[in-house]
Amino acid sequence: MRISTFLVSLLLLLPLISNGSPVQIEAQAATGCTGDIQPIVWNETVERQALVPFSDYGGWGFDEMDRGGDKPLAAEGPEFASELDPALHPEESWMFNPMWPLPVLEPLSTDHYTTLLVGNDSAGVLRFNLSSQHRTTFCLTLQTVVDNTSAPAEADVYLLTTSQYEMYRESYNSNHFYTWMGDFEQVLSDLSPEWRSFNPAGWNTYRDVHQYENTAEVTFSLSLDGPEVYNSLFDSDTYQDFYLVIDTWDNSHDRDAQPQNEVVVADVTVITEERTFVLPPWTVPLVFFMAMATVLVVPFILNSRYMNAGNDGAGHDATMETVPLLEQKSADGMMPPSE
Repeated sequence: MRISTFLVSLLLLLPLISNGSPVQIEAQAATGCTGDIQPIVWNETVERQALVPFSDYGGWGFDEMDRGGDKPLAAEGPEFASELDPALHPEESWMFNPMWPLPVLEPLSTDHYTTLLVGNDSAGVLRFNLSSQHRTTFCLTLQTVVDNTSAPAEADVYLLTTSQYEMYRESYNSNHFYTWMGDFEQVLSDLSPEWRSFNPAGWNTYRDVHQYENTAEVTFSLSLDGPEVYNSLFDSDTYQDFYLVIDTWDNSHDRDAQPQNEVVVADVTVITEERTFVLPPWTVPLVFFMAMATVLVVPFILNSRYMNAGNDGAGHDATMETVPLLEQKSADGMMPPSE
């Protein structure tokens, strides 16, 4: 009885303990990073993008050459961040000025490997169309190369959906080209993940867990219940792609890595594994409903068993037994016997 009561009390207190904990659990992979690597068919299975500090927020583009000179300039918009330094920014113009509309990608079902050169104060981006019929594992190793010598480099890795990446891109542009908006975002940066969606200037990652900050190496896996769809009150449902972001700038998160004034080399391996048994999405609320029903019903069952614990003679004929009469002495002597 005591063990059952302890287990029920533990079940009741477990949600309170888990919600009050400030520790965020990162989704790590359970499989290795080896597979049948195949060449990437760019803009068919994977697309490469970039965010750079010399590409203007308003889409003014990139001047190919300075007037009368041979030095590329930054964007010539009303506000621009800095001039291009080829030593710190290896990105090509088609990466940060992609053609619109973006190409439709095939569902990812093959294994790939690629190397990204991410400039200082920038972000390297890979866009995928993840398949719900496959379990996808991402393996990243970050390093810098100086004088033909490589060394581990710390940066931030994020996995975002299309709508989340749009907010992230707005945050990057605001911090680089509209400083007043960046200052406003910094004020609201120290928010817990469950409140970031209410911050009009903030952004969060997929499922609030796929963010790996101040890291030189990370491996994580993802399994989808079905095609990812963004539901909006003012527009029709929109199918979501996934963006793997290698972040080397000081974003609005308080614990992110700082710019290293170096080019970060990111080795990215993507492994897909076909799922043989996929549970439908409605099984998740069903399991939680059964767990909550069990938590509510078990105390009543224990109380009923406790109340009926003394009824050992239930179902048998009870025999009547007389209680013996106790005779007491009075102050004047013996009490008369009872008739």
